[in-house]
Amino acid sequence: MCKALDGFDGGFKIGGRCITNLRYADNIVLIASTEEELQDLVNRLHEAAAELGMKVNGKKTKVLKVCDDPKPITVTVAGYTLSETKSFKYLGAKFNSEASCDEEIKSRLAIARQRLGELVLI
Repeated sequence: MCKALDGFDGGFKIGGRCITNLRYADNIVLIASTEEELQDLVNRLHEAAAELGMKVNGKKTKVLKVCDDPKPITVTVAGYTLSETKSFKYLGAKFNSEASCDEEIKSRLAIARQRLGELVLI
Protein backbone atom coordinates (compact mmCIF):
# COMPACT_ATOMS: atom_id res chain seq x y z
CA MET A 1 0.00 0.00 0.00
CA CYS A 2 2.83 2.42 0.80
CA LYS A 3 4.20 2.04 -2.74
CA ALA A 4 0.73 2.73 -4.14
CA LEU A 5 0.65 6.08 -2.31
CA ASP A 6 4.05 7.31 -3.54
CA GLY A 7 3.52 10.73 -5.09
CA PHE A 8 -0.15 10.96 -4.06
CA ASP A 9 -0.92 14.53 -2.96
CA GLY A 10 -4.58 14.12 -1.96
CA GLY A 11 -6.27 13.02 1.22
CA PHE A 12 -8.10 14.61 4.10
CA LYS A 13 -6.44 16.86 6.66
CA ILE A 14 -7.01 15.96 10.30
CA GLY A 15 -5.02 17.79 12.98
CA GLY A 16 -2.59 19.11 10.37
CA ARG A 17 -1.82 15.61 8.98
CA CYS A 18 -2.99 14.40 5.60
CA ILE A 19 -4.81 11.08 5.99
CA THR A 20 -5.31 8.85 2.94
CA ASN A 21 -6.07 5.46 4.46
CA LEU A 22 -6.78 3.32 7.50
CA ARG A 23 -5.29 -0.17 7.45
CA TYR A 24 -5.65 -3.25 9.60
CA ALA A 25 -4.74 -6.76 8.40
CA ASP A 26 -6.43 -7.18 5.01
CA ASN A 27 -8.90 -4.31 5.44
CA ILE A 28 -8.27 -0.87 3.98
CA VAL A 29 -10.32 2.31 4.18
CA LEU A 30 -9.27 4.84 1.53
CA ILE A 31 -9.90 8.50 2.36
CA ALA A 32 -10.09 11.29 -0.20
CA SER A 33 -11.45 14.82 -0.46
CA THR A 34 -12.88 14.47 -3.97
CA GLU A 35 -14.33 11.78 -6.22
CA GLU A 36 -11.33 12.18 -8.53
CA GLU A 37 -8.88 11.66 -5.65
CA LEU A 38 -10.76 8.54 -4.55
CA GLN A 39 -10.70 7.12 -8.07
CA ASP A 40 -6.95 7.79 -8.20
CA LEU A 41 -6.45 5.98 -4.87
CA VAL A 42 -8.55 3.00 -6.00
CA ASN A 43 -6.57 2.81 -9.27
CA ARG A 44 -3.28 2.92 -7.36
CA LEU A 45 -4.45 0.19 -4.96
CA HIS A 46 -5.68 -1.97 -7.86
CA GLU A 47 -2.34 -1.63 -9.67
CA ALA A 48 -0.30 -2.39 -6.53
CA ALA A 49 -2.46 -5.44 -5.80
CA ALA A 50 -2.10 -6.70 -9.39
CA GLU A 51 1.70 -6.47 -9.12
CA LEU A 52 1.46 -8.90 -6.19
CA GLY A 53 -0.95 -11.24 -7.95
CA MET A 54 -3.95 -10.03 -5.95
CA LYS A 55 -7.08 -8.13 -6.88
CA VAL A 56 -9.60 -5.79 -5.29
CA ASN A 57 -12.98 -7.51 -4.84
CA GLY A 58 -15.38 -5.03 -6.46
CA LYS A 59 -18.44 -6.82 -5.06
CA LYS A 60 -17.25 -6.40 -1.47
CA THR A 61 -15.81 -2.91 -1.92
CA LYS A 62 -18.14 0.01 -1.14
CA VAL A 63 -17.97 3.80 -1.42
CA LEU A 64 -19.23 6.15 1.29
CA LYS A 65 -19.61 9.86 0.59
CA VAL A 66 -19.80 12.44 3.38
CA CYS A 67 -21.38 15.40 1.62
CA ASP A 68 -24.65 17.31 1.29
CA ASP A 69 -24.63 16.83 -2.50
CA PRO A 70 -27.26 14.17 -3.38
CA LYS A 71 -25.49 13.29 -6.67
CA PRO A 72 -24.22 9.70 -6.48
CA ILE A 73 -20.49 9.07 -6.60
CA THR A 74 -19.07 6.86 -9.35
CA VAL A 75 -15.85 4.98 -8.65
CA THR A 76 -14.75 1.92 -10.61
CA VAL A 77 -12.20 -0.84 -10.19
CA ALA A 78 -11.29 -3.06 -13.14
CA GLY A 79 -14.42 -1.88 -15.00
CA TYR A 80 -16.72 -2.68 -12.05
CA THR A 81 -18.67 0.27 -10.59
CA LEU A 82 -18.47 0.24 -6.81
CA SER A 83 -21.78 0.52 -4.97
CA GLU A 84 -22.42 3.37 -2.58
CA THR A 85 -23.28 2.76 1.07
CA LYS A 86 -24.63 5.05 3.79
CA SER A 87 -22.59 3.47 6.60
CA PHE A 88 -20.01 0.81 7.41
CA LYS A 89 -18.33 -0.68 10.45
CA TYR A 90 -14.52 -0.68 10.71
CA LEU A 91 -12.76 -2.21 13.69
CA GLY A 92 -15.96 -1.96 15.73
CA ALA A 93 -16.60 1.74 14.97
CA LYS A 94 -19.49 2.79 12.76
CA PHE A 95 -18.89 5.40 10.05
CA ASN A 96 -21.81 7.07 8.26
CA SER A 97 -22.50 9.50 5.44
CA GLU A 98 -23.75 12.18 7.84
CA ALA A 99 -20.38 12.21 9.67
CA SER A 100 -22.42 11.85 12.85
CA CYS A 101 -21.44 9.81 15.87
CA ASP A 102 -24.96 9.69 17.42
CA GLU A 103 -25.62 6.12 16.26
CA GLU A 104 -22.18 4.98 17.46
CA ILE A 105 -22.69 6.53 20.91
CA LYS A 106 -26.17 4.99 21.28
CA SER A 107 -24.83 1.58 20.28
CA ARG A 108 -21.95 1.72 22.76
CA LEU A 109 -24.21 2.97 25.56
CA ALA A 110 -26.62 0.08 24.88
CA ILE A 111 -23.73 -2.41 25.09
CA ALA A 112 -22.53 -0.83 28.35
CA ARG A 113 -26.09 -0.90 29.77
CA GLN A 114 -26.41 -4.57 28.86
CA ARG A 115 -23.07 -5.44 30.47
CA LEU A 116 -23.92 -3.52 33.63
CA GLY A 117 -27.21 -5.37 33.81
CA GLU A 118 -25.33 -8.65 33.66
CA LEU A 119 -23.16 -7.81 36.67
CA VAL A 120 -24.00 -9.64 39.86
CA LEU A 121 -23.79 -7.47 42.95
CA ILE A 122 -22.35 -9.05 46.07
